[in-house]
Amino acid sequence: MKKSKKKSKKRVIKKRRIKKAVKKAVGKRRKKPRKRRIKRPIKRRARKVKKARKRPKTRIRKRRSAKKAKKIRVSRKYSRGLSLEQLFESPAKVQVMKLFFRNPETNFLLKEAAGSMRMNLSMARKQMKKLEKIGFLKTRRISSRKQTFFINPNFDFFNELKELILKSRPVSKEKILKAIRGLGRVKLVLLSGLLVGNEISRADLLIVGDSINSRKLNTLIKNLEAEAGTDIRCVAMTTEEFNYRYDMYDRFIRDLLSEKGEFLINKLGL
Repeated sequence: MKKSKKKSKKRVIKKRRIKKAVKKAVGKRRKKPRKRRIKRPIKRRARKVKKARKRPKTRIRKRRSAKKAKKIRVSRKYSRGLSLEQLFESPAKVQVMKLFFRNPETNFLLKEAAGSMRMNLSMARKQMKKLEKIGFLKTRRISSRKQTFFINPNFDFFNELKELILKSRPVSKEKILKAIRGLGRVKLVLLSGLLVGNEISRADLLIVGDSINSRKLNTLIKNLEAEAGTDIRCVAMTTEEFNYRYDMYDRFIRDLLSEKGEFLINKLGL
């Protein structure tokens, strides 16, 4: 029984294999060969490139020659002599000149000069480079990145400019008055010393009043120093202290009042 079963299984397997082989043979005959698709190139419209017009060579040569002529004129302008427009071109340049005239023996870095003038760094660099180009300032290289600026005493108009700047008022009265009115209840303001053109004085500014804002007073002094180009000696006191010292014939107060000063505000009847 077992042998007969094994033989029947083998027959069934053979029949299945024969059927599969027949199907494959028939399928191969029926299948048609696939046609290969030929990829056709896509025709794209070429963009029309506008050709630049060729300019005549004569015009280019003329322009180049004009540029060269401009450069030569600029160099001749400085060699012939300075004009007043170059010296007093802007208030920022005058401020730089004040700083260097009032500090003739100091060498300033660019950041130091800009900080003492309370000026933008780019503006300070621009004005100082212009003054260097004229010959008013000189530079000394400290390192590969740093250089100091100092005044040139051999400048053509050194003495004339020095007299003009040092004798003139460093700050106008209107600016000082406008800034002082917002400090508090001010009773007395006396300009003296540097602010009047008298460098031999014990103080430059005397402010007497009550409830004076110290922060605003500090900013006022810094702004005045930036515009003047040097330190300003300011004295602030209350009305009670001033009256006491005045009645006691305080030497400092008496010297300030006896000097050639100017009262901007005088509510004490002096």
